[in-house]
Amino acid sequence: MNLLFDFLKNLLEPELRKLQQLEMKGVSLEVWDLIQQQVAKGLFSREQVESKLGISSSHLDKITSLLLEKCYHHLFPENSLGLLSFLSLRAAFSKHYYHELNRQLKYAEAHFAKKQLAEFYNANINFIYFNMPIIYKDETVLKKMALKYLSVEKSKSAKLLIECKLLYVHIDKLFAAAQVQNYFHALKKKIATLGRLPKDANEELTFCYYWLKIYFSNAMEDFANTIPIAEDAVHALKKFKSEQNKINILRIELKLSELLYYLSRFDESFQKFERWMKVPLADKIPDRGYYATKHFQVCLITNHLTEAELILKERNTLPFLQLRQVLLPRDIISFAKFHLFKGNYGEAFDFIQLGFEKNPKGKYFQYEVELRNLQTAYFFLSNQKSILEKMCNRHLKYLHSHGYPLAESDFPFFYVLTKAFLKKGKNLSEKEIKMLERYQSGSYAVYGKLLLKMMEARN
Repeated sequence: MNLLFDFLKNLLEPELRKLQQLEMKGVSLEVWDLIQQQVAKGLFSREQVESKLGISSSHLDKITSLLLEKCYHHLFPENSLGLLSFLSLRAAFSKHYYHELNRQLKYAEAHFAKKQLAEFYNANINFIYFNMPIIYKDETVLKKMALKYLSVEKSKSAKLLIECKLLYVHIDKLFAAAQVQNYFHALKKKIATLGRLPKDANEELTFCYYWLKIYFSNAMEDFANTIPIAEDAVHALKKFKSEQNKINILRIELKLSELLYYLSRFDESFQKFERWMKVPLADKIPDRGYYATKHFQVCLITNHLTEAELILKERNTLPFLQLRQVLLPRDIISFAKFHLFKGNYGEAFDFIQLGFEKNPKGKYFQYEVELRNLQTAYFFLSNQKSILEKMCNRHLKYLHSHGYPLAESDFPFFYVLTKAFLKKGKNLSEKEIKMLERYQSGSYAVYGKLLLKMMEARN
């Protein structure tokens, strides 16, 4: 994929209009015009550009590379870190971020003073740590930047800050792969070795220290005990008055909203999400998309479908073909859930298929399980029941092979109950009723609501 084409096709309309002010001539202008025409059609053809202009492949690469630099400079004329922040905040630009980081890193290490280098390294650590969804966080690059930062910033506070950030991302990776529970003791030991938060810790260290502890406790599903940690974090941060600190406190308030959801306090969670997601600062938090997803799920559980649809409309600002390119798996899953709840089964199927495409070979276990649940619900609710029993058995086998057998996990209940609905409708056994009740609580509740919808559809 050509980086210039990829960049242009994922820009928003106002950004594209701004780039029309670029001045070009000669072959560069001809390449620019042809690439723009291909962007409009959504299909890049290197051969077409080379043939029409009579240039070599290497010449085209050089021109498009220079044009891409012009685009970057035009959008961010005096702020190289601003460009990197912009690229890291958009999932579609993750390749651009790492490519541009390598280019800027060479320049920084050749020209920056020690203090400026430390700021550059730490900023890019934060771009990966804060801004990027887990699927695009490159731990190798993160560790490389961390080592470089500690080579110029040698204080104990800097070391603790980096340890908190690296450990957080490591836990995040394990959580996404459904492996975090297997490393409970090792992770707990690593967190214990961090020691107490220094009394003179600045706001960045204070936030990262508590953010790590909150996330670890949350990942271990110790939700009730995570709440006091989050409340302590808010108290500790209130002594700082910067704009960034207000954003950090808001993120913890949103985490508290999420914890209420996990504790099945759905109405309280809905009210808190409605409050905190609508304050102006919410637009500035790097993980807004993550909390919008949790807010959306609570809306489905509490039957606030109008509010759920409004949340999806925030993501649905692009043409469908472009939307397919930039949606993250978690957002694709949200669209599929909404359409199943609304009875739009054709649309639900399209998003479920797209979800499998975006998570090849079940790379992220959590997404794979959700997609299999949604696929099963789709076939049930769209009255395509002839293959459902075989499908459920296949999914049960998949879960068992990944260490989630029926005797030890709640995940298989979705398929056991689907098979029960097929055979018995509402006439469930006592054991099956308990399974269905389990699916009405915590993070299972969205799928519990789907199961109830399926049960009603069977009768």
